[in-house]
Amino acid sequence: MSEIKVVKSEVEAVFKELKSKIDPLDSSNPQICFSESKLDLTEQISNIEQNYYQVIEQYKSLLIKVEQDAWTSIEALFTADLDLARRSR
Repeated sequence: MSEIKVVKSEVEAVFKELKSKIDPLDSSNPQICFSESKLDLTEQISNIEQNYYQVIEQYKSLLIKVEQDAWTSIEALFTADLDLARRSR
C-alpha cells in the first residue's frame, strides 16, 4: 500500500498563503453611478456589474469554505496519523 506523507509545516504554509490571497480579494461594489440616460444600456451595465460582484463574493466565500474544509481534513489526517503511531508503539 502506498504511503501518503504530509508534512504539517509545509501544508500549513500553503494554507496560510492561500488565506493571505483570499483576504485581500476585494468583492465590494464601488457603486459607480452613471448619468441618467434614456438608453437601456446603462441599466444593463449596472445589472451586469451587480451580478459580477455577487459572483465575486460567492467565489470568495467558496474559497474560504474550501480552505477551511481542506484544513480540517488535513488536521484530521494528522490526528489519525498520531493515533496510529501511538498504537503501534
